[in-house]
Amino acid sequence: MTEDVQARLLQHAASRPGAPFLAVPGRPTMHWGALACHVAQVRERFTAWGLARGDIVAVSTADRTMAATLFACAPVSSTVTMIPGGPTEDACRVLLTRMSARAVVVPAGAFGALGAAARALGLPTIVASPCEDAGAFELSCDAPSPVPTPRRPIHPPGWAYVGITSGTTDRPKLVPYSHRAIVRISDALGAVLRIVRDDVSALVTPIHLANGQRTAFLLPVMHGGSVICLPEGGVESLVAALRGGRITFLSATFTILRALLERADRDSSLRSPALRFLRVASGTLDPDEIRRLEDRFAVPVVTGLATTETGVITHQRLPPEPRTPGSAGAPLLAEIRLLGDDGEVPPRGAAGEVLVRGPQVFDGYLDDAALDAGSRLDGWFRTGDLARFDEAGDLYVVGRVKEVINRGGEKIAPLEIDAALRAIPGVVDAAAFGIPHPTLGEEIVAAVVRGEGATVTEHEVLDAVRVRLGARRAPRRLWFVDALPRNRADKVLRTSLRVRFASAASVGSAASPDDPPPSPFAAALMALWCSVLGVPRVPSGATFHSLGGDAGSAEDLVARIHAAFGVQVPAPTPGHGDETLDGMARSIERALGATPRADAPRGTAGARSK
Repeated sequence: MTEDVQARLLQHAASRPGAPFLAVPGRPTMHWGALACHVAQVRERFTAWGLARGDIVAVSTADRTMAATLFACAPVSSTVTMIPGGPTEDACRVLLTRMSARAVVVPAGAFGALGAAARALGLPTIVASPCEDAGAFELSCDAPSPVPTPRRPIHPPGWAYVGITSGTTDRPKLVPYSHRAIVRISDALGAVLRIVRDDVSALVTPIHLANGQRTAFLLPVMHGGSVICLPEGGVESLVAALRGGRITFLSATFTILRALLERADRDSSLRSPALRFLRVASGTLDPDEIRRLEDRFAVPVVTGLATTETGVITHQRLPPEPRTPGSAGAPLLAEIRLLGDDGEVPPRGAAGEVLVRGPQVFDGYLDDAALDAGSRLDGWFRTGDLARFDEAGDLYVVGRVKEVINRGGEKIAPLEIDAALRAIPGVVDAAAFGIPHPTLGEEIVAAVVRGEGATVTEHEVLDAVRVRLGARRAPRRLWFVDALPRNRADKVLRTSLRVRFASAASVGSAASPDDPPPSPFAAALMALWCSVLGVPRVPSGATFHSLGGDAGSAEDLVARIHAAFGVQVPAPTPGHGDETLDGMARSIERALGATPRADAPRGTAGARSK
């Protein structure tokens, strides 16, 4: 079959035009025949407006149903990137400039930061006006261009999409992904998960992240199936859709699945008759949680390892094939090797960095040749994951290279410590990390979230984790917090934890273990302010400039925030809310989309299945 995404979709549309393609509760369903009409509309109008494959068009996800349809259609005559609602106008302008974007698409009446950034850069703004059917739209352009003379596209025409990494410690990376790679990995993963045209996926994860794009959405439709689009993170909407009996599989973040499990624990009647399997993405669930999910829904729970750059590279199989608890499964399509600290392949059972090569690996970062060169080794892509193989050939992810704690020369991955802490009664979430130590280099510490009503003490937690891990690998100190700081992909921001508890301690402003600040970002931000301004503490309500800040120190602060949190915030400005520490903390939370929701409990970080 063809290795072109839209050609593959049009084949399905031609063979079954009356079959459902995209559904939204309460709206008429879009059928495959209508999708073909939308592909034709995009091809005709994008071409008339001077756009072609290789020209990047940034699509707003403010209307996620239309965004899903555009994600399916727009690569017929462009290269698509999806922009969520969180970034500021400045951040959008930076992204559009880095990509050399040619146009943006926004929903009618919701220009937002992306539309404002496009106007500032003089880019055409294409408006998608919703129609009656789910995801249907009519396109118009505020500045149509004459048909240009023939020219080379800005980027390779084989690129279907540009992904934007979630960025835990640095600026987001821009990751082009080709039509060929999408088709290859969809075919391979579809074979493992036995995806057919009768399958129906529930899209409840963000459409701008890899799992939402490639697995929850593209995987079923690349095999002629359909998608039910639900509110992002909406567990109650998901429960209602599962009860409806059409959904056959769900690929969702571990946080959503954990919330679904809690909902099922409260309602033993919750079942989904057509459901075939659940897939854990963007992190891990504890073995007990997996067992309970399988018991509640009477289906297998599977996972794998993926990155934005590579797509899925390992995956567990469905029964009756064996699944090893805790593993990320066997290699899928790609070759995988491990690299030890000495540059050699470690012995079986020992951990090393995961290197991968294969047809699903991306071509290279869009605007960072130095980063790209550092991520390659003799033709292999360095994922940054630490993992080990067992005797059966299954891969077990143990951490990230950049998060390894170096305690006296011993390299300790934090994920094992996280899991041991979460297994202690009264603990619902935890993250281990390293802070500087004068003789050991780094010491192991942890941030812990207690369950509602739990009274477990620091002493009790430390004693319990020492029993589980032994004294050498157990944290020496921990802090109780209300929530762990996370980015949009629900990954723990361990860098901000290090800043909060190492730097804050050095200036005498660390929070008391049992009395954390109201925001999980505020104490980390306090430490950055103290360091930049040279003050021991930031009084409540004090402004950046009242403490001696100027333009130079404001620029320094913004850079440090970007490094610690992976987001771009405006410099503190007199008369604006972000000139106070609390106001800036709220800006960071909004940029990360990290405000906890009642239906999205806090989760864990781990093997990243996207």
